[in-house]
Amino acid sequence: MAELLLSNVIDLNGSGWGPDLLRGHDPCRAAFLAGSVWHARSLLKLVSKSDLAVLVGCIGAEAHAFGIRHVAHAISTRLISDPEKLAEQIKQDGHASLGAWLDENSVLERNRVLLRLPMGTAAQSPSTEHRDAAGKLLSLVVTHLATETEVK
Repeated sequence: MAELLLSNVIDLNGSGWGPDLLRGHDPCRAAFLAGSVWHARSLLKLVSKSDLAVLVGCIGAEAHAFGIRHVAHAISTRLISDPEKLAEQIKQDGHASLGAWLDENSVLERNRVLLRLPMGTAAQSPSTEHRDAAGKLLSLVVTHLATETEVK
C-alpha cells in the first residue's frame, strides 16, 4: 500500500499514474518555497549579515532567493525582524499553504504528498487565510519545480 501511495510512477494492470502533484519533489522544500513568498516582505527587510546567515541556515538559500524574487505575491504584511521567528513562520505558513492546496485535490493525490511530510505540520490543519492564498502560492512553486524537472 505504501508503495502505491508514495511511488511517482506506478503501473497497475497497465495504467500508469505518472508523477504526484509535486512531481516527486520534497514537500518540505515546496512548503519552504511557498512560505518564503508568504513572508517575502520580511525577507527584504533582513539585511544584517548575521541575521541573513541565521535565516538562510534555517530555510535555505533557494527559499530565500525564491521569496525575494516573488515579493510581488507576498501575503503577510506583518514584518518579522527576528530571523529565527521568521524562519518558523515561513515553515508554518508554507506547510499550511501546501496543506490547503492539497485539500483541493483528490484524497489519493493529497495523501501521496502528505505521507512524505513529517507528522504534525501545519499542512494538516490549514486556516481560511491559507486556503485563500494557496492556489496562487503553489502555482508559483509548482511552476518552479516543473522547470527544474524539465532541465534534468
